[in-house]
Amino acid sequence: MKSYGAAAVTLALGAGVLMTGCSTNECSAGSVCGNSNAVGPKATGDAGAQGDAPLAFTVEEVDPWDNCDGGVGVVFMKPPTLDAAAAELKGNKAVTTAEEAAAFSKRLETFGNAHEAATADRTIIRLNVQGKSGRAVTVKNIAVKPQEVQPLPKQSLRLQYAGGCGDANMSRFAANLDTKSPKLEFKDGQSDTGSMRVRGFPVTVSESDPENFVIVAFTSSGLHWFSLSIEWSSDGVSGTTEVKSSDRKEFAVASGIGGPQYLYGQDGKFQPITFRMNPEDPFADVLPLASP
Repeated sequence: MKSYGAAAVTLALGAGVLMTGCSTNECSAGSVCGNSNAVGPKATGDAGAQGDAPLAFTVEEVDPWDNCDGGVGVVFMKPPTLDAAAAELKGNKAVTTAEEAAAFSKRLETFGNAHEAATADRTIIRLNVQGKSGRAVTVKNIAVKPQEVQPLPKQSLRLQYAGGCGDANMSRFAANLDTKSPKLEFKDGQSDTGSMRVRGFPVTVSESDPENFVIVAFTSSGLHWFSLSIEWSSDGVSGTTEVKSSDRKEFAVASGIGGPQYLYGQDGKFQPITFRMNPEDPFADVLPLASP
């Protein structure tokens, strides 16, 4: 049975940022660069997946309920009633500590699993890659590997938190899962100073000089499962390392336009969503829902 639920991560209490960069080479050619490179994602990759490769990784999937961190809600394949959803979502008003945030996030995950929820429209994956020693490792590519595609059920329901947050310091690679062979493409990004953060692959890493990537995989139709793999070389040896989270291999994302869509406001009321994701820029622009 497929796992639909999002990874359990702490719901941010304030405006979030997607940080990515490198410690030594701001805006150097062929590399991701920026601030705070030494701080990687919280969730650790499966040690068995990394094996004897000369690199290690950590991976974290952004909580889809956290609009301050780029989340745009979930799609329920087995829709709950709006009253049942409101009873779960209103718990956010009581969150004031990290412990309460973790408990609230876990409760939403459990609710989502019960109603077969998948991340809506786009899933944001933070992948931190570093060498296991001082020896340089070249990350030649991060490949997107489609696993399965299913049509959305007609009775699906998409819910999203309403709200807005500040600008984020980020670098963004996007992968359109609706294409025949999806692959990562650099979209945009900048540091706090406004300088460009990414030049693309290949990227060189070592133990003291890791790299952080923000990967945005998106869809405008269907329910997609996919995985990632890191293609690398070091000292004349090449290999591929599969990216696994701590509890599963595959990531899931579903288009939000297959059924009713609502924003849950801070006033505790639902309002119909009147826009849809722009596949030309899945992060920034939105299109009217009635647009062709």
